[in-house]
Amino acid sequence: MLSTLALAAAIQLPTQAQELAPGARYDPEIPTLEEVAGHGFREAVTPPDDVIRYMEALAAAAPERTRLIRYAESWEGRPLVVLVIGSPERMARLEEVKAGIARLADPRGLSDAEAETLLAELPVVTALMHGVHGNEISSSGAAMAEAYQLLAAIGDPDVDLILSESLVLIDPMENPDGRNRFVYQNGIARARWPDEAGVSAEHDEPWPGGRGNHYLFDLNRDLFIQSQPETRGKVDIFLEFRPHIVADLHEMGGDATYFFPPTAPPSNRWYGERQIALMDVFGEAIGARFDARGFAYFNRDVYDLFYPGYVDMWPMGHGALGMTYEQASARALTLRRSDGDLLTYGDGVLHHFTAAIETALTSARNRERILRDYLAFRREGIALGERGPAEIVLHSSHDPGMAARLAEMLAENGIEVFRASGPVTVGERTLAAEASFIVPLDQPTHRFIHNLLDAHVPMEEDFVRRQIERRANRQPDEIYDLTAWSQALLWDVEAIETPATGARGEAIAAGAGPLEAGGAEADVPALPEALVGYLIPWGTNGAAAVVEALREGIRIRAAGAEFTLDGRRFGVGTAIVRAAENDPGLPGRLAGIAARHGAEVVPIDDAYVREGMSLGSRRVRALREPRVLLVYDAPGRSLSVGWARYVLERRYGQRTTAVRASSLGRARLTDYDVIVFPSGNYGGAVGDGLLDRLRAWMRDGGTLITMAESSGWASRAGLLDTETERRGGRAEGDDPPEPDTPEQPIEYLDAISPEDESPEGVPGAILRTLLDTEHWLAAGTDGEIGVLVEGSRVFRPITLDEGTNVGRYADLENLVLSGIVWEESRPQLASKAFLIHQSVGRGQLVAFAEDPNYRAYAEATQLLFMNAVLLGLGR
Repeated sequence: MLSTLALAAAIQLPTQAQELAPGARYDPEIPTLEEVAGHGFREAVTPPDDVIRYMEALAAAAPERTRLIRYAESWEGRPLVVLVIGSPERMARLEEVKAGIARLADPRGLSDAEAETLLAELPVVTALMHGVHGNEISSSGAAMAEAYQLLAAIGDPDVDLILSESLVLIDPMENPDGRNRFVYQNGIARARWPDEAGVSAEHDEPWPGGRGNHYLFDLNRDLFIQSQPETRGKVDIFLEFRPHIVADLHEMGGDATYFFPPTAPPSNRWYGERQIALMDVFGEAIGARFDARGFAYFNRDVYDLFYPGYVDMWPMGHGALGMTYEQASARALTLRRSDGDLLTYGDGVLHHFTAAIETALTSARNRERILRDYLAFRREGIALGERGPAEIVLHSSHDPGMAARLAEMLAENGIEVFRASGPVTVGERTLAAEASFIVPLDQPTHRFIHNLLDAHVPMEEDFVRRQIERRANRQPDEIYDLTAWSQALLWDVEAIETPATGARGEAIAAGAGPLEAGGAEADVPALPEALVGYLIPWGTNGAAAVVEALREGIRIRAAGAEFTLDGRRFGVGTAIVRAAENDPGLPGRLAGIAARHGAEVVPIDDAYVREGMSLGSRRVRALREPRVLLVYDAPGRSLSVGWARYVLERRYGQRTTAVRASSLGRARLTDYDVIVFPSGNYGGAVGDGLLDRLRAWMRDGGTLITMAESSGWASRAGLLDTETERRGGRAEGDDPPEPDTPEQPIEYLDAISPEDESPEGVPGAILRTLLDTEHWLAAGTDGEIGVLVEGSRVFRPITLDEGTNVGRYADLENLVLSGIVWEESRPQLASKAFLIHQSVGRGQLVAFAEDPNYRAYAEATQLLFMNAVLLGLGR
């Protein structure tokens, strides 16, 4: 045993660590960040590679108390890791502990006695998540300090309690690609001395900034759709360890202080009362610690508890407590705030560290209560399903692949879903087995199922009423994110609540990346030889298969109208693959492609159509792999640019050339068949000369695609022959009407309303949209979809002599499918244009009023976007 003098000599007191945790003593065998990366926790923004090196060094120094798990790899090849920390005894039997946690998470058949044993033995699992936005820099510095504190602190009763009662998961860097972009851009702009001026280059990130990942996604909105590898891996970890407390550490504007829950209204009806009550326990504990250290903070403002796709809200759907922490950001090493105070990167690290350690400590102190609340939530989910409708049937007769993909997405979220074992009877309907999937409601994730699939999740009436009052006074509403996200509506899949159908077949297993085109190679038998060839019904999976087939040199034609063959109706867009136009290996090649994408292929030996279009009609068009140019960089909105590029390259596997907007004038337009302008105002980037070139290129057969704000730009630039509207229906650019002599007494709100305003904004709702199913742009649909509408864009329908309104919003009575649309907005939106096709010579302009690729989870409108890309050539 060491003498007191020898022990004192062995204990290091690193300056940075002392500042983080005053009075702490540390084990010299555990490396500091300075020893690994050359700087302290609060001294510099650590590059991604060094963050990983430090976590590896900690795991190597304390193997009996840690597991370092590499759970994903970013698009750019960077590792994402989570460091699991616990007592040596618990880590030695980690697999047994995880099995107990999983048993508590699924309490079907769990007796009260078994539950009490688990509650007495199991640790509370606390997940501390950091840096989901790559330019929110201080949280990763805090993560490394948190891990050091938990592994190196000696004689600290708080740390001892955390390790005895908990497993702590520390994810130091949820978005390494975005962080790398920030570090690089900040580094090349850095002055000799840290610059305090907010306008200085080191604070001013060039487009697209470091917030998003490689595809510029906001990873904090991707949790249930899991379109990105960073998110898929994170959810896998959540489902493996089932954390009971999840804190996600962010940054906000530099003039703020620090936010931690309780949250602002509204709250989501599908979260449990126990979870929300527990927020006060954590809020009070963190508040007391911040008060003791003199840190300013706020609660119950700005950040709400409504949208289920955040890193902290996804666990709420499973019964955990999720919380967002927000630190004022220096966005560099120092920032002079507007009040004259100096904010430093080190301040952010200190505040985040303090909040995170207090969170882990509060979890440990309340271990049993947290576990009991979690168990109660999971049991209540089962009970709710036993009292109401037994199942939800997912069904799509016009696109079975869409229903299958939605079923796979739910399985990826830890929800039990089953294939139909045979025809499914729902009321008086009999649904085909291959187009139907069964979601039982007597499962622990009952609430999460409703949260994702219900047509509408209501907000509290008092909150909505207050927003109406604020809007009337031209104040911004307090809605933080969307008011609607129903995946059933956005995927155009029926979600039918029903008594037990008796049709549950094989369970859908969560697989690797079901939402991305071109998965693992499938070893499948060749298709049967067909005299004429093969038909691929058009839809999401069929379109993805066609993209790959074209890329591989298979010759394909597309139907321009409906036809019936052998008693089956085939819609517009159906792909026709003739055996005579392809090599003898076609059956094997096409079988593999179809299997990879889940596409149906129908062999045909007879092309004699008795109803509808003949397969040799002039309405049948040859397809070829389109040469696509995506306009990249400013002034495009980074999110829209990233969504479009992801949908093209990853979801559908379409080769795409990204050209910066500033270089578009140097591009040889004739090298491309399709040009995509993501949302943005391109007026400053596209001058008169380039506009003339674009018109000439369209006349020669090119397809120009615009969306949301770029459609507005196209209208103002004279490319699109319709107009956007101002409030009240006046066309943009028209002079406001002469004011009438006011009557007495005046109507106050009318009197204070500006004469010229944008239409009332829609805070993220889903509108019913009607499609012209005879038009090729609507191929693969049944004529009605839900469209995610966000903002204040209103486009007048194009006149018949100028083009076709392929998609329009429904009439006033049937307009809103889900979410909040203010009463003033509805009349102006009703029957207005969503999707416009305008012929220009041998080419066309396709304009979307909204972004069809929104967050990569509006699957129905993504198909319309790909129709524009794939089916427009030669029309």
